[in-house]
Formats: sequence, structure tokens, C-alpha cells
Amino acid sequence: MKNNNLLRSKFSFIFALAFAFILAFQFGASKVLAADSSTASADTARTINVTGDGEVTATPDIAYLYLGVTVDKSSTIDAQNTASTEMNNVIAAIKKEGIQNEEIKTDDYSIRPKYNYDKNTGASTLAGYTVSNTLKVTVKDISKAGQVIDTAVKNGANISNGISFGVSNYEKYYNTALQNALSNAQNKAQSISSFLGVKLTSPVKITETSSGVPNDYPVPLYDKTSLSNSSASTSINSGTYKIRANVSLVYQY
Repeated sequence: MKNNNLLRSKFSFIFALAFAFILAFQFGASKVLAADSSTASADTARTINVTGDGEVTATPDIAYLYLGVTVDKSSTIDAQNTASTEMNNVIAAIKKEGIQNEEIKTDDYSIRPKYNYDKNTGASTLAGYTVSNTLKVTVKDISKAGQVIDTAVKNGANISNGISFGVSNYEKYYNTALQNALSNAQNKAQSISSFLGVKLTSPVKITETSSGVPNDYPVPLYDKTSLSNSSASTSINSGTYKIRANVSLVYQY
């Protein structure tokens, strides 16, 4: 009798332990299934991806001039000294036109050997050195850009790498272009959803794909040999300045 009770107790204990194990396993499996279901739901979310472009046209109010001096001499010292003297004359002259120190910076400086080529022998001999020194000059009164160029030329400038234009309040114009880009992207998404007959949520992801940095690439004004001291004044036409922005939007439906 005593042995039977002991066996029943052992059996009850083993049964309870097995039942608890089964419950624990089922609970853990349900959590895994729930997590898998959630992941699958996220992976299979239906989305609409659109891009938007925005543009604003402004009138430039800043000019960037790229001009300087180039000198050929038999020695590097002579070339450097002459180029330095002529550049100092140019800088002093354009300052008298109202250009400030902070609006003048060196854009390029180079020293290159110059060779004479003998067609008969095919030999090249060193003929001297060329020193070129170019400035980037910011002209905040764009109406004076031509006058500044003329003054620089009359005082020794003989090369120009071009001219570019900009606007003083670039951020303001860029933000407007950015809003136009967002509106463009939103209109695209609404057009797609309307055609498909689905309802959009708010954007789940918004990406600015443009840099927001102004492009300051000079366009040619003269070639290096045509910047000469003539009596005719230089006329500068700035045209218009375009600021562009781009975005990418992701919607769920």
C-alpha cells in the first residue's frame, strides 16, 4: 500500500512537470510566431516611393570674378617677384573700387617650366618659367563687376578664369525650392494613389537628396590671352540664377 502511494506521488510529480514544460514551450512558441508575424507584416508593408523636384528663379546680386596675372621670366625668382609686384598693384587698385580684404582670396597659384622645342632635332630646352596667380574676387554690388574687371586689367591683370553669379540670401531661396520639391512629390503620390484607388498615410520617410549648397562654377569670360587693356568698358549681364532642390518621400497605403 505504501509503495502504491509512493508510485502515485512520483507519477503525479512527473505529469505536473511535463505539463508545465508543455505550457512553457507553447508560450515561447507563440511569442516567436508573434514576432515572426510582426516582422513579416513590416516586410510586406505596401509603399509608394516618389521623388520631387523644386526650382526657384532669382536675380543675382553677387558676382564672383576669377582674374589674375601670369608672367614669363628666365628664372623662377624673377617670375615670382614680377608676378607678386603686379598682383599687389591689382589688389590695391580693386580695393579703391570698394572691394574689401575679406572679398579677395587666392584661387590658384602655379609655377611651370617653359620649354622651346626644336623641330629639326626634336630636343626641348628650358626657356624659362611661368608664374600664374589667380584671385577670386567677390563683388557684392553686381553693377560694379565690369568696372572692377576694367580696373584690374589696367593695373596688370592679364588672365581670367571666368565669372559666376550668386544670391546673397541663398538659404531663403533654397528653402522655397525645397517646399516646391515636397509639394511636387506629394502631388505625384496623390496622383498614384487616386489612380489605384488606395488611401495614403502620412509620409513614413522623407529624404532631402539635394545638397543645399550653392553651385559656384565660373563660366568663361575671356581666354588667357584676350584680357587686354582696351579703352572699351566691360559689360556684364548676370541673367537669372536658378536654385534647385530634390526630395524623396515614402508613403504607406
